[in-house]
Amino acid sequence: MPTRLKCIALVLAWSVLSVLVISTYGHNVWKRPGCHKVGKFDMTVPVTLYMFQVRYCHTRKVSIPDCVEFHITTNACRGFCESWSIPSAIETLRVNPFQLITSVGQCCNIMETEDPQDIGFSAAKTYDDSI
Repeated sequence: MPTRLKCIALVLAWSVLSVLVISTYGHNVWKRPGCHKVGKFDMTVPVTLYMFQVRYCHTRKVSIPDCVEFHITTNACRGFCESWSIPSAIETLRVNPFQLITSVGQCCNIMETEDPQDIGFSAAKTYDDSI
């Protein structure tokens, strides 16, 4: 019986270790707790979603009157919200004795921005009718 328990414990330990390694070094870093920079400039590994390769970033259509419309893609932050509840602190209970539980949550937010490098656009210098 002790040998069987050792085998079960070993299999359980191996399973937990495997899950930890996979979750730590997985391709979708943003699926881990916290906030992660993703997008075109971060060059994260693409994810297959409904048979398409996609990158998680922000794409915006730029439209200038009487000009060609174009799309520009930049990086962004991505993560998921975590929330939990804890017993209220004494200070909270003094203000509101009925608030026995306090909910805490944190989400991914952009805290600082950066200007992209200069991007050049070609414009017509000369033109002529073509027949």
